[in-house]
Amino acid sequence: MAGHTSNSIVIDAPMDLVWERTNDVASWTELFSEYSLAEILEEDGPTVTFRLALHPDENGKVWSWVSRRTTDVASRTVRAHRVETGPFAYMNIHWEYVQTDAGVRMQWTQDFHMKDEAPIDDAGMTDRINRNSVVQMGLIKSRIEAAARAARTPFADLAGKRIVVTGGSRGIGRGIVLAAARAGADVVTCYREENDHTASLAKELAPLPGSQHLLRADVSEAAGARLLADRARELLGGLDAVVNNAGDFAPQPYAELTDAAWATALQSNLTSTHQVIQAALPLLGAGGSIVNLGSTVARIGMAGGVHYTAVKQALVGLTRSLARELGPRGIRVNTLSPGRIATEALDALPPEEAARQRAVFSKFAALGRLGTPQEIADVVLFLISDQSSYITGQNIHVDGCV
Repeated sequence: MAGHTSNSIVIDAPMDLVWERTNDVASWTELFSEYSLAEILEEDGPTVTFRLALHPDENGKVWSWVSRRTTDVASRTVRAHRVETGPFAYMNIHWEYVQTDAGVRMQWTQDFHMKDEAPIDDAGMTDRINRNSVVQMGLIKSRIEAAARAARTPFADLAGKRIVVTGGSRGIGRGIVLAAARAGADVVTCYREENDHTASLAKELAPLPGSQHLLRADVSEAAGARLLADRARELLGGLDAVVNNAGDFAPQPYAELTDAAWATALQSNLTSTHQVIQAALPLLGAGGSIVNLGSTVARIGMAGGVHYTAVKQALVGLTRSLARELGPRGIRVNTLSPGRIATEALDALPPEEAARQRAVFSKFAALGRLGTPQEIADVVLFLISDQSSYITGQNIHVDGCV
């Protein structure tokens, strides 16, 4: 008896983008969550031989193998097989891409047979492949659709705008930095620690227009906020917008909430915002915009997040009062409160846990899905742009109707 699976998903993105991203094997570690390595061994026209490695399993073992795949762009199909079969007697995979009214339907068909000595039989592997395909296809869909949205022409022209974004190396902050740069803005962003995220952000920013700068600064400390403002003055000469995105959240039941945890939530989410605004204020003039990132949970509440929701609600008060105080100077201040957003932190979870969380949190939103960093960035760009010149003192929820 042999194993057979067939799974498909529709991706709302241009065919060329779907084809290019899913057939760029060298970047599969950024597209799939299961691979720790994707190494090209040989290329011969449309045929690629490559090595894949999974992340370590629960016993610390790293599974690795060599595969070969041949693309046929004319028929939009790919045929692949394992060269190093491992526990399989054979494993053949057929990829098919079909344009539909709703997008590109990508289908994976796998035919295989397990060796007698393999730790799992055909039925078990069939179940495992089906479950994992749902997770990986969902992740691929999310990432490619986000790339398609990011590639479109920005609705806001920010050419010449000078912007500071705090906490810009990951998640929502990264989405804002990249969107602003694509729209033509000059951007200074900060991060706490050098890591792969900062290196990859610098790489993505390099070909974009404008002047982009990454700075190591912890804005939860007053000295870090002053450093960020000083560098913005040196690099950009002044500012047109400040986006306060940096913040932390560590869930903790209220009965166990320590004074230190309360103080950390206050310092990293509220005091840091105050420090950045105060340091940057001399650089802002008439037409300037301040955007503070809040959270929808400040309105609806969250068990285990009393400290976080309290400071995020306080941020709304800060925004409203600052809007009144700075309005006569022509400076606008708004809060943007995201709902649950699918960032790389979710992708970093084990695939089944990530899928579980996506399913659970998607149910809270009327739109039945999580948001993306790009969708938050789009609204931030609007609030920075001159198109929002009469909007100030508002708390704008971007949460899919939670």
